[in-house]
Amino acid sequence: MTGHGDKTMGPRAAPRAAVLCLAAALASAPAPSWAGYGAAAVGTSAGQFLKIMPSPRGAALGEAYSSLVDDASAIDWNPAGLINIEGQSLFMTHAMYLADTSMNYVAYAQNAGEVGAWGMAAKHFSAGSIARTNENAVDMGSFSPYDVALSVGFACYITGFNRDPEERFILGATGKLVRSKILASDNTISSDIGLLFPYIFDNKFRLSMVALNIMGSLRHDKEEAPLPLVLKVGSVTHLAEYLDIMVDFAQPNDNYPWLALGSELRIPFGKKTGLALRAGFNTRSLTDNTGLRNIGLGAGLRHDIYSLDYSFSPQGDLGVAHRMSLTLSY
Repeated sequence: MTGHGDKTMGPRAAPRAAVLCLAAALASAPAPSWAGYGAAAVGTSAGQFLKIMPSPRGAALGEAYSSLVDDASAIDWNPAGLINIEGQSLFMTHAMYLADTSMNYVAYAQNAGEVGAWGMAAKHFSAGSIARTNENAVDMGSFSPYDVALSVGFACYITGFNRDPEERFILGATGKLVRSKILASDNTISSDIGLLFPYIFDNKFRLSMVALNIMGSLRHDKEEAPLPLVLKVGSVTHLAEYLDIMVDFAQPNDNYPWLALGSELRIPFGKKTGLALRAGFNTRSLTDNTGLRNIGLGAGLRHDIYSLDYSFSPQGDLGVAHRMSLTLSY
């Protein structure tokens, strides 16, 4: 029996239509150059701060988070994940990144029922203060490069309105204004688009697809470079009531493809309180650095509407990135 929302789309057409939505968005964007991806493409895209994902939970999972994200930070990870917010979500994070750089991020999102969900976010990355000299090494003071992204996103059901929410395809999209300043500044606009597939195997397995930074470029001095396009396919498997396994495969336009694996174990201490332990691994910088790297570790403490999360991400000889966040889910 077919409900009113499905009169123009049969069950076999639904998966095809969902994937075509993502393909159409990519086709309408300016085509990036993929011919030199890999080591030869490193440094060919601008706005690298867009690759620094905000959530300690996601970072601790090795960045295998595209299918699981369920708070306002979904605006950056996978906008389709906004649909997983039950009411309202306020997400705030601070990251002590590498070499005295830092990132601050705040996002708010709200579920709007059958209409879907929406959210907005602001990301600020600071490179700190850098000494400035001329060609004769004469001190000319200092400058403070920074990057900012302001985003607005939404998610909505696109199939199966007569089905349970877990059995529907979900489309999400984000539009964002990006500003970057070194000595001079430049602005551009970009967009992300994501899909969540219906759960299968008794609601234990779900796939996702995401395209991040699908358009836009920044010019510094005389050089113009595109934003870092990243395509991802991810999955989440609920192995048990309190144990999830996540896998993401990512293909950036300015480096080698990489694989991420993550796991989360939740330990409840009553109905309103719980502890989460997380660990992850990815192949993102296997050949770029030396020392302990490519892993993520973290934990989260939840009580009532509050969640406090932390992640530890060693980056080899470059140091360690620490992320901390506070989330209100109400």
